[in-house]
Formats: sequence, C-alpha cells, structure tokens
Amino acid sequence: MSKQPPSSLECQTADQLQYPHDFGQGHKRKAEQRATLVTLLTLVTMLAEVIAGLVTGSMALLADGIHMAGHAMALGLAALAYYLSRRHAHDRRLSLGSGKIADLAAYTSALLLGVSTLWLIYESIHRLLTPTELMPQEAMIVAIIGLAVNLLSIWLLSGQHEHHHSHSEHAHEHHEDSNLRAALVHIMADVLTSVAAIAGLAAAWLWGWTWLDPAIALVASLIILRWSWGLLRQTSGVLLDREGPDTIRHAALEQLRKHDDTTIVDLHVWSVGQGAWTLVAAVVTHGNTTPEEYRADLCAIEDLYHPIIEVNYCRNCAHAVD
Repeated sequence: MSKQPPSSLECQTADQLQYPHDFGQGHKRKAEQRATLVTLLTLVTMLAEVIAGLVTGSMALLADGIHMAGHAMALGLAALAYYLSRRHAHDRRLSLGSGKIADLAAYTSALLLGVSTLWLIYESIHRLLTPTELMPQEAMIVAIIGLAVNLLSIWLLSGQHEHHHSHSEHAHEHHEDSNLRAALVHIMADVLTSVAAIAGLAAAWLWGWTWLDPAIALVASLIILRWSWGLLRQTSGVLLDREGPDTIRHAALEQLRKHDDTTIVDLHVWSVGQGAWTLVAAVVTHGNTTPEEYRADLCAIEDLYHPIIEVNYCRNCAHAVD
C-alpha cells in the first residue's frame, strides 16, 4: 500500500509555506469608526434640509438634502464595507481575500452619486424654465447649518482631529483607500451644493434673482458628475484587476533583479484591497536561485501579500551555471 502524504502539521516544509489569508484586511480601521459617525451626522442633517427645502421652496436646498440622503446611504455602505472586509478577511472562499468589498462599495457609491446628480440636473433645468417662489432668508439659515455639518464631516473623515498619529501612519491608512475616497467625494459634493445653495439664496434675497438658485445648482451638478465619473473609472479598474501602480511594480523588479542570473519574463501586479497588492511573476534563472529566495525578497516589499513566483532553470545557454 502507498504511504499517505504527511499533513501540514507533520511537514516542516509545508508549514513554512503557509501564508496568512487576510491580505492585510483583518484589522479594524479607524476609517470605519469615522464613516459610521459621519453617517449618523449626515442622516440628521439630511432630514432637516429636506424638510426646510419643502417648506421654503428652495430647489438648491432641497437638492442638497436629497444629495445628503444618497450620501448617507453611501457613507453607511462605506462603513458596512469596512466591517465586512474585516469580518471575512480569513474566509478562504474569497480566493484573494475580502479587500475588494470596499472597492465594490466605492463603485456603488459613485453610481449613486452619478444617478442623484442626473436627477438634480433635470430638476434644475425644470426650475429654470418654471420658476417657483422662494423663502431665501429661512432657507439660507438651514443651508449654512448644512455647510457647517459637511465641513465637520470632512474633518472627521480625514482624521485631522487625531493628532496622536504620526504622519506616516496617517498616510498609510489613506493609501489607495477607494472606499474612504468615495465617502469624501460624496461629502465634498455636499459642500459644493451647500455653497451653491447659499450663493443662490443670497442673490434671491438681495436682488430678487430667483433664477440664480437653480442655475448655480446646475453648474454644481456638472462638477459633481465629473467627480463621480473619475471615481467610477478608478474603482472599476480595481475591480477588473487593472495593473497596479508603478511604485509597487518597480519595487518588485528591483527585488527580483538582485540576482544577476535572473531574467524576468512576466510580471503582473494588482490590488487586492485597500493599500494591499499581490503579484504573479515568471523568471528564468541561469543559476541556482530557489523560489523561496525570490519570495523572501518580494515579501520585503511593504503592503505586498502572497506573491506567486514561477522559476524556470535554464541550462542551455552561455549564461547557465554548471
């Protein structure tokens, strides 16, 4: 009878080749707490602005409130994505980890932002053609409150209030975080629509230019639509495994070329989560460099997880080692 192969618990070589499966997503991020707090803050402000917009007749203010409803949903989705990425970080049914849950949430947020902006463009044009009565003074008060809440939300999301963190830690947390960027873009869109609402209402109050309220909202909508498109392009590239940044690629090439006997024939780097990357490489060695040595070199690259290296030994050309 053939002898059964030893389990990984009985084989030192197999034990040494065990990789962690969380791809850097298994810890709780501070951005998760920020996103949850800002979601609650946005919900409260959204209710106030929608009610005030209906009462005062301000299109820009109502639009700001409707935008905040979509943003509250998007922010809640961002907070949920952080939780799910952490919760399923060690689920081996997800072949390359759970990191792209956050990118999927960011992509969905960009879609929500784009759809809500298309509605705002339609309503702004309708109000330009069919003016309605405004209560500018009352509406301005609520718009200013909304702007203050939006600025506070940006401050909270960006983590500027956490002075005890070093600059390197702060930069590391925000590195390639599409989920956080999507949340910030939503809030920045709110800031823009709030400023537009205040400007339009001020003109209506001082000079009776009621047409300026929807006109400014229309211009702001076009700017927001551009932001949404940029976010869609970024997140869709991650979801489709677009090639990673040159910094990671160059670092991998540098590590592989430490061995003079090596020729790199293929290299692919792509994102597997927020600030996390993996790669597949194929090399030809004319010496005796082992796959373990290549992997050890690649693992020295920060934020690179589970590199896969195919090593081919050449013994047929002048560079080959006997």
